[in-house]
Amino acid sequence: MENTKSFNSAIASICPRLKNVLEYLPQNIKYKTEEIRIRNGLPVALTIGGKPVYITTNGGICEYISKDLLKAGKTDLEESFMLLCKRSVYAHTAELKEGYIVMDNGHRAGICGTLTEDGHLRDVSSINIRIAHEVIGCADSIIKEFDGGGFLIAGPPGSGKTTLLRDFIRQLSTGITGKYKKISVIDSRGEISGSSFGNCANNLGENTDILIIKDKALGMEIAVRTLFPDIVAFDEIGNNSELMRVLESFNAGVCVVTTAHAGSIKDLTCRSITKALINSGAISKIALLPPNIGEPMEIFSAQQLKKYAAY
Repeated sequence: MENTKSFNSAIASICPRLKNVLEYLPQNIKYKTEEIRIRNGLPVALTIGGKPVYITTNGGICEYISKDLLKAGKTDLEESFMLLCKRSVYAHTAELKEGYIVMDNGHRAGICGTLTEDGHLRDVSSINIRIAHEVIGCADSIIKEFDGGGFLIAGPPGSGKTTLLRDFIRQLSTGITGKYKKISVIDSRGEISGSSFGNCANNLGENTDILIIKDKALGMEIAVRTLFPDIVAFDEIGNNSELMRVLESFNAGVCVVTTAHAGSIKDLTCRSITKALINSGAISKIALLPPNIGEPMEIFSAQQLKKYAAY
């Protein structure tokens, strides 16, 4: 199972003491795990279906806190942190200033500790590994809604936006809509592609170019100017610079596919960035994901949301 492979690759950067327990968890638990949380002096927890699940010392699963749980200590955190940094904390200074480390295969580890004034992280107290799942076919339900215009995938944190975006890109690139689409992916944290040293771990299709760049607005400018894509795709539109580049891409005849944090229609139509994006004409369709993966999503046209915002 692909999600089991994702779990196993994610725990490769966890200290041996904890990894030795995690790697023998049941396959169905590995398959469903969304996050692995390690906290100093506290039970190791998995996130499954948005809820915490704990691990017993003998490798069992427990949905409530009890005495017989696998706990992480300071040494476990320090060893795991060094493995995540591949023994070079300095090489990850820029990421750590923002509280995370990008792992191989697109996983992301959120790091808590003491961030000093000079930007160095010390006294690591917790690590949250967000597992990047590649789910081939998960975009089947929305690909038929693509009409050649811009597409926004919205939902609350943990709803599967990036996973859906990844497969949406793959399907467009492989010609599922009847025409191969040249796609430029602006991957600011390597999560969409799972890129490492120029190698893409995830299947984004045969007609996709990947640009790893922190500044997504600059990435869009470079892509439109030099790669001549049909579509520019990126994760989490969040500021006015990115919005302006989306509008410039749209005016240049380039379609944009992106995601946004939103828990409801009201969020979409009240947040300044998403409201302006919807009103701009650069977005044709919006998919609103539910809080829990597996529940039905809603599909709206930009015109529908404009009418909603008018009331």
